[in-house]
Amino acid sequence: MCLNCPKSAGANPKSHKRTLVLLHGWGYDNTCWPQEMLQQLRVDYELIVLDLPGHGQDPSELIQHDSINQLDEWIRVTKARLPQRYDLMGWSLGGQIAIRMAHNDSRIQRLILMAVNPKFISSNDWPKAMLPKLLLQFDQGYQALAEKTLRRFAMLQAQGAGKPKPLGVHLVNLMLPKRQKILGLKLLYELDERDHLCQLSQPCFLELADADELVPNAWVRELKLPNNVQIHAVSGGHAYFLETQGVGANMARFLRLEVPC
Repeated sequence: MCLNCPKSAGANPKSHKRTLVLLHGWGYDNTCWPQEMLQQLRVDYELIVLDLPGHGQDPSELIQHDSINQLDEWIRVTKARLPQRYDLMGWSLGGQIAIRMAHNDSRIQRLILMAVNPKFISSNDWPKAMLPKLLLQFDQGYQALAEKTLRRFAMLQAQGAGKPKPLGVHLVNLMLPKRQKILGLKLLYELDERDHLCQLSQPCFLELADADELVPNAWVRELKLPNNVQIHAVSGGHAYFLETQGVGANMARFLRLEVPC
């Protein structure tokens, strides 16, 4: 967990603004969010940008065969340090964790999910996802050659972008090798948040990219999502918001932002 963030990233208890907690995707840390996006959000929100387990300043390390219990303990400790009411935004793995955090928790007012698949790897009953052997190759590659694997991962995320090469370079610069990030890969392999997503009671904004090489947006047709989940399609690949930089108009309306987008 990282609540030891720069002062500008933490919530001000004396502020009358709403609070928004942000969860990044695998391989990154809490500095990955575009500054333009953060500036737009700060007009109406106090922001708390967290590091996922094993990422950034978070000290978590994988305990063999226990990644889900580790995550649940991280969620318990993290929630104890968060405000009584807040909105929650998650990208990719951060989106899966956001779904898990929001389940049966009335403190979380709204949920914003970006480029997320509730079950990241495919199975017989879940074909619209990454093949397990591909994620296993990422896992093995990261343990052997972390920097090379991160570059490959960045290029996959950049596919579908208007300018994939410069975006890929930018993404590589945002991802530093860290042994503990293996925990996040295990979570991608094991998390299945389909039931929790279908049981959400909070208003939920789900944004999926039309050319995402990691998360095929066709998965939404495999679930009967509740009416409180709004589904929106955007152009680009898995890291679309890191290319567009700002908050899109549909998301701004959902969040009731007072800034032009």
